[in-house]
Amino acid sequence: MEESPKEFRCGFVAIFGKPNAGKSTLMNKVVGARLAAVSPLPQTTRERTTGIWSTDAAQVIFVDLPGLAPGDDRLNECIRHNVIEGLEGVDLVMHLVDVNDPAPFDADIVATVSEIGRPLLLVLNKIDGKKARVDVGSWFGEQVPAELRPRYRGVVGISAGTGTGIDKLQETLCGLLPQTEAMYDPEILTDRDMRYLAQEMIREKAYHFLRQELPYAVAVQIDEFKEREEEKWYIRATIWVERDSQKGIVLGKGGETLKRISSAARRDIEQLCDAPVFLDLWVKVRDRWRKNDNDLRELGFTVPRNPGRRKN
Repeated sequence: MEESPKEFRCGFVAIFGKPNAGKSTLMNKVVGARLAAVSPLPQTTRERTTGIWSTDAAQVIFVDLPGLAPGDDRLNECIRHNVIEGLEGVDLVMHLVDVNDPAPFDADIVATVSEIGRPLLLVLNKIDGKKARVDVGSWFGEQVPAELRPRYRGVVGISAGTGTGIDKLQETLCGLLPQTEAMYDPEILTDRDMRYLAQEMIREKAYHFLRQELPYAVAVQIDEFKEREEEKWYIRATIWVERDSQKGIVLGKGGETLKRISSAARRDIEQLCDAPVFLDLWVKVRDRWRKNDNDLRELGFTVPRNPGRRKN
C-alpha cells in the first residue's frame, strides 16, 4: 500500500439512525458498490457492514449499522446490541434522518444520541423528494430538540437515492476525521468476504419478492462457496424460515418464487464475482429461530449476554 500524504485524513464513521432512514443506500452510493442489502422494508440491515471510500487525500471507513428500533424477540435484542456496540470505537457518528419521518426524534433516539460519546454529524436524507425541497437550517431549528443541538458538529442535507448533496457530505466528513495514514489499500471497498456479500444479496432478493409476507422470519446461510478458475463458481445456500407454511410461501406455486429469488440473486452475485455462478438455493424450517440463542449464533449473529442499553 502506498504511503499516505502528510495531510491525509482517515477514520471510522458509523451510520446511525432509525429503520428505513436510507443508511445502506447511502453507504452503497458513496462507496460506489452494492455492499449492503437494500429494500423498502424497515430493518433490512441486521448486521454491521463496512464500506470503504478512498481518495488521494482521505479514506472513510463507513460502518453501516442496523436501524435502531424496539423489538419483542431475541433477534431484535441482537440487532440493538449490534447498534450500541457499533457506536463505540469510531471517530465520528453520522446520524441519518429521513426528513419525511413524522417523529424523527422519538424517545429512544433522543436517549441514544444523548449517550453517544463520539462527535456527531446530522445528515438529513430525502431533501429533494416529491414535496418542496427542505431547507436544512430551518429543519434543524424546528425538528431537533434544543438539548441535542449542541451535540452536532454540523448538519448536511442529501438525497441518498439521487446523489444530491453527496459531494458536500464527503467534504464535510473528511474535514471531521483525524489526520492519519490510510488503513486499507485504496482498491478495497469492504472488509467483508465474498460469502457474506453473497448472503446479503440473496436476502435482499428474498425481501424484494416476498414483500410484506414474511421477510422478518427469513434468514440466509451460505453452506458452501467454491471459487473456480474456469468453471462456474458453486454456491449452496439455505433460506431459513420458522414454519412449514412460510416455506410454502418462499417456494411459491411450482417453486416459482424461489426461482425468481435465485435468478435475481445469481445475477448480482455474478457481477460481484465477475464470474458465472451456479446458485444452489434451498428452503428449510428452523422453528422459532428468532427466539433461540443457539440458532442465532449458528446463523452468524452476535448474541448479547445481557440485553438492553449500554452507555458508551
